Amino acid sequence: MMRLFRHTLCLLLLATLAACSDKEPGYDPPSTADRTLLLYMPGRGLLNYYQNNIQGIHKAVTSQIPGNGRILVCYQPSDHGSAVMTEIYYDRNKRSSQTKTLKTYDDFNAGDPAKVRQLLADAAQLAPARNYGLIIGCHGKAWVPASSGAIPRSLSLGTTAEDDVWKRVPGAKMTRSFGDLGYELDITELAAALEALSFRFDYLIFDDCFMANIETLYDLRHAVDYIVASPCEVMGDGFPYERIIPHLFEANGVLNGLEKSCWEFWNLYENEYLNTRWQEQSGCISLAVMSELDALAVEMRRVTESSKKEFDIDELQYYKGGNTKLFYDLGHYVQLSCGDQGVADDFKAQLEKAFPASCRLHTNYFYSAYEDSEHFNGRHSVHDYWGVSVSEPEPSQTFTKANQATNWYRDTH
Repeated sequence: MMRLFRHTLCLLLLATLAACSDKEPGYDPPSTADRTLLLYMPGRGLLNYYQNNIQGIHKAVTSQIPGNGRILVCYQPSDHGSAVMTEIYYDRNKRSSQTKTLKTYDDFNAGDPAKVRQLLADAAQLAPARNYGLIIGCHGKAWVPASSGAIPRSLSLGTTAEDDVWKRVPGAKMTRSFGDLGYELDITELAAALEALSFRFDYLIFDDCFMANIETLYDLRHAVDYIVASPCEVMGDGFPYERIIPHLFEANGVLNGLEKSCWEFWNLYENEYLNTRWQEQSGCISLAVMSELDALAVEMRRVTESSKKEFDIDELQYYKGGNTKLFYDLGHYVQLSCGDQGVADDFKAQLEKAFPASCRLHTNYFYSAYEDSEHFNGRHSVHDYWGVSVSEPEPSQTFTKANQATNWYRDTH
């Protein structure tokens, strides 16, 4: 009797193992997804924040999200010379989000345009889709040349403390502005990499500082359809990925999902900032409709060719601390400087088209980690907000020649 029991038990165990081996896999990636979203996070200076962002994505992924879409994450967990492309997916058997490695890069340099272009191309090869979205989460300094370094001092000769553009306050809170030296791309290089792809990203979300800047956006106007970015510094936590991921896979259209993502960013730093690492009520965001930027450049040329009004530079809304502000509000600049009201009104009307009001959201002040004797707590008021900056008004000569070499400046002067 005991032998029979043992024999029966063994048969049941074998049957159970056979059933497990025949069980369907918990994830079957679609041959062609409705949408593939790539989150590219180069560098290692923000690695702890990147890992928190990735955990946010895991929390967002369910049996319904991303649905028939796919989510890829590429970052550098080991060193600056390597990278890994992973996929975050929902496993039906484990009833939870999981990660699998799709590709490793053993000879990678985030400052090499060819390497970055190949990485972006791999996203479509590894996860082909009908539509594509891109988030770049790293350090940002807008159009300022990569050759100036990740934490550049003034480029002018004979600099003084007053001209020190990127001087960080000792003990300042972490924002996404301080880069990994030697591993940066110029914006024109990023634009060329995107335009060279055999497919097109519908949108680009910059989880970086200062990227809602007209000199920057203008260079990218042919590369993507929409860009979401901040004109000032972004706190180290970045976007609330747990909340924006569902919006980016909704069926109500790309623009609707991006508008909701802008609101989620603003809401985090306006109403829930005490839940963030640095507890700063600092969050400015906007969306750029890239197809409207050529027309905006035409209107800006009319502004530069019209009569000028004298104004006090200290009245102009800025988006960076320190003695050299560098980034000033574009709409406010035209309002204060243009002597022809009709031309100024035409510019404002086009600016409304390029940067829709529904996505131009801001807190009452922004935090800057850059040294400023008048703002020792890092807080600067936001009084005139159009969601996009320009560097032309900067009185310092630090970046004058470099700024005048930008495509935006050349096309508007």
